Amino acid sequence: MASIQIIESLKKIYENLLQNTNNDFCRDRENRINPSKYGPIVLVWERWVGKTYLLLQKLKKQKKKSFYFAADNPLVQWISLFDLVSKLYFDYGIRYLVIDEINKWEDWMGNLKAIIDSFVDLELIVSGSSSLDLYKGTSDLQRRIYKIDLFPLNFVEYLEYEQKVQLPLYSFEEIIDNHKEISYDLATKFDKKDFENYLCYWFYPYFKNKKEIYHNLLLNNLKKTILEDLPTFMNLQTSSLAKIEKLFYFIAKNHPSELNYKSLAEKIGIPKELLENIVYYLDQIGVVNIAIRTNKLTDIIRKEFKIFLWNPNMYYAYKSSDNIWTMRESFVLHALKKISKSQVVNENIILPQYWDIIYKHKWEHYLFEVWWKNKTSKQIKDIRNSFIVVDDLIWSDNRIPLRLFGLVK
Repeated sequence: MASIQIIESLKKIYENLLQNTNNDFCRDRENRINPSKYGPIVLVWERWVGKTYLLLQKLKKQKKKSFYFAADNPLVQWISLFDLVSKLYFDYGIRYLVIDEINKWEDWMGNLKAIIDSFVDLELIVSGSSSLDLYKGTSDLQRRIYKIDLFPLNFVEYLEYEQKVQLPLYSFEEIIDNHKEISYDLATKFDKKDFENYLCYWFYPYFKNKKEIYHNLLLNNLKKTILEDLPTFMNLQTSSLAKIEKLFYFIAKNHPSELNYKSLAEKIGIPKELLENIVYYLDQIGVVNIAIRTNKLTDIIRKEFKIFLWNPNMYYAYKSSDNIWTMRESFVLHALKKISKSQVVNENIILPQYWDIIYKHKWEHYLFEVWWKNKTSKQIKDIRNSFIVVDDLIWSDNRIPLRLFGLVK
């Protein structure tokens, strides 16, 4: 049973965290993290997207009696999670509870199920890094919880956080239907250099005052994900984990169309079947981006994929700035997954044989050609819902600025 001393210590930690939290910039514009509306919420995050600070911001606005603790805190590692929540509920009157890093707790799935079933009026938010066991656990509890994938900062959030510039977010339909008007409106709101900096450095909040070491931090974070998340779900030897680091180098340095499982397996020295499983799981935890080559069932079964790093910041971390077309395509793919509210393999996003990306949205298909040297509108002029994605804020019926994909909700 959780002791009073432990809870009082956790309370002091919580109060201290709240005192050092401000709401000058809050990411949850749409109030998606709302347990009173959606019921128990499970937040799945990449590392370093700012989850703890966002949760504390939500708590600071909360009027109900609330509490926060992290499951990886040594104070609570050896006590029952259910007993701790029970004591907070009955003895302290807590009705709004946030449990951070819940996947670090032994038997967290069974405890979470019991908590949800036992305290029906408790507004509950639990979170954890995008580890594979968290994905598995939330799928087992999908009838009881509302799961949210939190993505890195979009361009609007970066401008507000770093430049104090506020821009609206737009739906996918607004970007498609009104891209000319939006382009005109944005022309004087920010400089092109802002977007270039965003692609290079600013997907993660830990960039603040750390620009010189940002890419090193990103690579260290990636290494930690490999060493901690993969072994919890796959029985990998240390030698295999070391070879996986080489995998990211080859993805960063080569065009996706030049990559396949056979050649990658030979380059990094692990069996092809093992590599296929590793890449699939890396997609699940948000460090690579797998896109299906076509939507034919036979191709999906044959694993016809293209592989990207998860976002352009990673390409810059591997000093692949000359691979500009791949970074642009990676950025558009990342944005489309954000629209779909899922960071895993998505059958609505197709990389066809003759064009860059086809996106299925509300029963309509949209074709995007990411601009490069010899691409022109003539290539897509007879195709319905087709667009060239361009660098500059150029407005025409079928040319959409790349930056607009950083403004989608």
